[in-house]
Amino acid sequence: MAFPGLRKAAPCATVLLALLILALAGAAWAGGLTEAQRRGKRIYMEGSGTGKISAFLAGAGIRAPGKGFPCVNCHLAGGSGQREGGVRSAEITWFHLTKEHPGKRATGRAHPPYSEETILAAITAGVDPAGNALDPAHPRYSMTRGDLEDLLAYIKVMDREAVPGISDNAVRVGILLPDTGPLAEAGREVQALLTGYFAEMNARGGLYSRSLALVPVLFDSNGKDGALAAARNAVESDAVFCFLANLGGRADDETARYLSTWKVPVIVPLLSAPEGGYGAGRYTFHVLASIRDQARVMTDFLAERVRKPGNRVGILLAEDSSGRAGAEGAREQIGKHDLALAAEESFASGTFSAPEAVARMRAKGIDAVLYFGGPREAMAFAREADDREWRPLFVAPATMVGDSLASAPPGLLGSVFVATPFENPDPSSRRMQEFFRIGERYGVGPRHRTFQLLAYSGAILLEEGLRRSGRGVTREKFVDAIGNVWKLETGVSPPLTYNRNQRTGALGAAILKVDPGSRRLVPAAAWREPR
Repeated sequence: MAFPGLRKAAPCATVLLALLILALAGAAWAGGLTEAQRRGKRIYMEGSGTGKISAFLAGAGIRAPGKGFPCVNCHLAGGSGQREGGVRSAEITWFHLTKEHPGKRATGRAHPPYSEETILAAITAGVDPAGNALDPAHPRYSMTRGDLEDLLAYIKVMDREAVPGISDNAVRVGILLPDTGPLAEAGREVQALLTGYFAEMNARGGLYSRSLALVPVLFDSNGKDGALAAARNAVESDAVFCFLANLGGRADDETARYLSTWKVPVIVPLLSAPEGGYGAGRYTFHVLASIRDQARVMTDFLAERVRKPGNRVGILLAEDSSGRAGAEGAREQIGKHDLALAAEESFASGTFSAPEAVARMRAKGIDAVLYFGGPREAMAFAREADDREWRPLFVAPATMVGDSLASAPPGLLGSVFVATPFENPDPSSRRMQEFFRIGERYGVGPRHRTFQLLAYSGAILLEEGLRRSGRGVTREKFVDAIGNVWKLETGVSPPLTYNRNQRTGALGAAILKVDPGSRRLVPAAAWREPR
């Protein structure tokens, strides 16, 4: 199975080597699954078969499509099981199910080993080999006999399936990149940087006698299913172990949902904010704080700066996912301080009226405005406020407004602040020196520095996760390993910490202000996490 535009990361890539990668993708790393096992794997991973699949939840008394309750959600890839929400899902490997267990099992029940038919009965009727009812949390599935047999065929081999993207001497790491369009240049810079990072690490001996290989998975940004089709080809041919620094797939699109469904680890997706389901999932790791958490830091900052009686705050937000996330974080944090949410205004794209917004907020005696929208509306609001000689504190995420507020009217500059999740890295640090050296040696362009720093911190996190996972790495071990990282120093980002419930490494932000003389953003408050 071919990838659109797949090519080796090194600048001197050859057609022969690209063909070799394709051959490996389709053969050595495919795990040797039969067609029936491949169909069973799709049922296990996605809840989709050749026929209709539905799930009945006895505890809740509801029936739903099988896609909403795939086996992997509870039993994990490989069938090892997990504890979640106070319920322990069983290990369902073929060896574990069919071996003798003297006395009572971990479930508290005693029963003979499973056979093919009793496994099918557990799936469809929710009973063990002795006729005991399984936990009510276990769905009862309805599917065709053919789909059941396919699922059983996969269960028999799933714990012995080759680890995708792992060979005896290499770990293959994918990166989704647009082949054309406005982000193509940024993608080439990130690719060159990661190619250099991997080359430097491989020159030091790699990890556990394995080298790291970057596998660019290219897609047509103008195509209908470009990123999704490319990701699907890479994942289902088992050609990559994980993805790093993707520039394809936003938080709410099909590509993101697909990778989440297939439990593929994704390190630092560059276009995916951690507000949505993609970022909240077990298998996706972000570096920088979401708009919601930046909003919490912004609110903490206001609580220290607003001194007028009543401390009246207004929220001005765009009616989109980022605007709503910011407002949610602000409202949460306002309740922790002596602040009053006196006004909340929202606007749809193309409908913003600065005179109306300023008039309403000024009439309500607002001391400070928390803004979550685009740069054009921010500037319109600033100019209108200045025209009316009204100067509330105005705080916005830099990731939403950029440097637009640096050109705000002079009278308002002292009241304008922006939050940035990045802490300015020390250019003299060892990591930054390494970053600059790799950039120069491997021809990394200078234009997309933020993407580069994110990708670089992601590469450090990837290396840490692989080191902790050991030679016998699997996707589950890798995810668990990163989930236990504490204050990992990258040198280009704040220290990164992850745990079972936290998939964003640096939850805080710094506050910047505009220097009236230079019109440049300068520090106003040091980087910190929300209270």
